[in-house]
Amino acid sequence: MSCGDRKYLVVLRFLVLGICVAVGVTSELPARSPKPHIIFILADDLGWYDVSWHNPKALTPNLQTLAKEGIVLDQSYVQPLCTPTRSALLTGRYPFTIGRQHGILGPRQPTGLTLNATLLPEALKEAGYSTHAVGKWHLGFCHWAYTPTYRGFDTFFGYYNGGEDHYFHSLGTKWRGTIDEDEQAYGYDFRNNIDVDLSVNGTYDTDAYSSHIEDLLSTRNPEDPMFLYFALQSIHTPLQVPEDYTKPFKYIGDMERETVLAMSWAMDDAVGRVVNALKATGHYDNSIIIFSSDNGGHQSGANNWPLRGAKGSLWEGGTRAPGFIHSPLLPKTGFVSDSLVHVTDWYATLVGLAGGKVPENTDGFDQWEALTSGSPPPRTSFIYNIDNSLGPDNTTQLKAALRKGDYKMIVGDPGDGSWTLPPEGFDTEDILDGYNTLDDNPSLVGIRLFNVIDDPEERRNIAELHYDIVEDMLADLLIELLPTRPCRLTTKRPQQQPEVFRGRLEPRLVSSLKGNPRTLLLLT
Repeated sequence: MSCGDRKYLVVLRFLVLGICVAVGVTSELPARSPKPHIIFILADDLGWYDVSWHNPKALTPNLQTLAKEGIVLDQSYVQPLCTPTRSALLTGRYPFTIGRQHGILGPRQPTGLTLNATLLPEALKEAGYSTHAVGKWHLGFCHWAYTPTYRGFDTFFGYYNGGEDHYFHSLGTKWRGTIDEDEQAYGYDFRNNIDVDLSVNGTYDTDAYSSHIEDLLSTRNPEDPMFLYFALQSIHTPLQVPEDYTKPFKYIGDMERETVLAMSWAMDDAVGRVVNALKATGHYDNSIIIFSSDNGGHQSGANNWPLRGAKGSLWEGGTRAPGFIHSPLLPKTGFVSDSLVHVTDWYATLVGLAGGKVPENTDGFDQWEALTSGSPPPRTSFIYNIDNSLGPDNTTQLKAALRKGDYKMIVGDPGDGSWTLPPEGFDTEDILDGYNTLDDNPSLVGIRLFNVIDDPEERRNIAELHYDIVEDMLADLLIELLPTRPCRLTTKRPQQQPEVFRGRLEPRLVSSLKGNPRTLLLLT
């Protein structure tokens, strides 16, 4: 090991011992009148190349129109997985500051999104909004305190877990064929507020969701400000879709890819129905619509071309999401923004639009003026993630990444960094030029450095050419950050799994835990 390598190993050791989180910046904006309706549409596992403004062979015409007539977000970042992104969105905090940086919440884990945070719907309710969640939750349900209608949402129509049968809304046997021996939790999982809703059993989820939103909009006063959080399951596994959607893609010859593109089209139809309902009920003219994926596309048919990596990785393909802002209220539309946006920013941005109060401990920035009026961007850096789930003394297991200006530094193993070629082919013949060259040897003690503006595909590791930049970015992690909160890893114990009552998953602790004072420790 060279002296330079030993130098960075020492720095890395201190980094592991001093992992921390940047102090958030809040902005108090004057209340806008009238307060706009806020519609946040979150797709699930949608890849960079699964939308028509990145891939003309995808069929997403409604999303395409909204993006083209709005602001396309070309540098919008999320977390690598479902639960961490949803945690960051609804708290405005980096997941590693609240113990949600490692993995997803499984159905048997007796924990959830920290109760020691004011969630986005709670802040918007304080600002005078009605709040509605439709679709996927995936932030815990071992106790009612973790469920949506106890976390600031006036209504909830959807499911608690991370993925289920798109038609029968069951976790486990319906689409896996057998009980998952690891999770050992299965049953029907669909709620209307806190009540089990059997009326949608057999209905494809995008149809159920869009019908519910149409009914919701038709029964409310458009003069009253509304926050609608529409968290689709599309295009998360299982890969299921009504057959008519697959017909335009039969030429591909890859069943998984055909189904994913068909699911993207079905999702697009649901978004179109929601927008039409906004217009028909008088909500649209005072609405702001934000669209994003929760992470990169999965490896079962989704595609992040030409970005490297996929869901679960710290590569661009796992963390850079297709997204846009659309609104009749925008002063300028029809352009692509290269401003740096992180999922934690939406909390401060949306609460600012509502004239509400942003908690002091959030990590995001109010991006509205920068994105819509050309003001200087408030964000020039962000932390992709810091994950050291095996403890601060285990330097070999640290996984972290930082963006600063044009540069991205990765420490440790970022996950699978392969590229997936689109089976549907390309519109140009020379798109593969240069992809046979790759200089990505992390010889500098597990540190990689990329210029993701010049090299968005992360093909050339330049860490050894820029010791000064690496040293500067390591110093940022050392000096500007406070210790992280340990990962909320919990042992999956049968006595703590959600009850299955008459085939339905119930968000309550079983009798062996009731009355136990330690139960409260599991809930905070």
